[in-house]
Amino acid sequence: MANRNDLPYTFLADLQFVLKWEGGLTDDPDDPGGRTNKGITQREYDKFRKSKGLPPQDVAKISDDEVYEIYYANYWKAARCNELPAPLRLVVFDTAVNMGVATSIKLLQQALNEFLIQDKKLKVDGIIGPKTLEAARSMNAAAVAKKMLEFRLYRYCDIVRNNPKLVKFLKGWVSRVMSLWRQIG
Repeated sequence: MANRNDLPYTFLADLQFVLKWEGGLTDDPDDPGGRTNKGITQREYDKFRKSKGLPPQDVAKISDDEVYEIYYANYWKAARCNELPAPLRLVVFDTAVNMGVATSIKLLQQALNEFLIQDKKLKVDGIIGPKTLEAARSMNAAAVAKKMLEFRLYRYCDIVRNNPKLVKFLKGWVSRVMSLWRQIG
């Protein structure tokens, strides 16, 4: 991994928001992610360590450098956040962490489509290609970010409707979205 000081300032700043919400070690039996530390699931950590030729270990022992590397490669770069304007960049990154990269990009595409005329609508495919990036750069980033957050709230409601035992997480999810909303201004 690159030295943490070599990582983009925008990533480091946005990661601080994410880590504030991801917290420490949890192992809630109702959480589909399972055992998690600093937002990194055991499953994801095992995959990361295997890719580095390292033996598996408990996610409770994850180092800060590993956390930074996983978030940078698997979320920030994967969602092409470095190519998005602020504050949209933070919303896409945080949504990727919380809901997965493909879902984050789909929500971005849905939000962008709210502002595009019919013949310019994007395919909602969860792939952030040149058309999605061009649309994101050409619009009011704060307006698109807020629209994306609206869609994220709808998605949480669908999640709870489909799996009512997850209702215990709804207050935290909504609080996280509202914190992002306030940060956008």
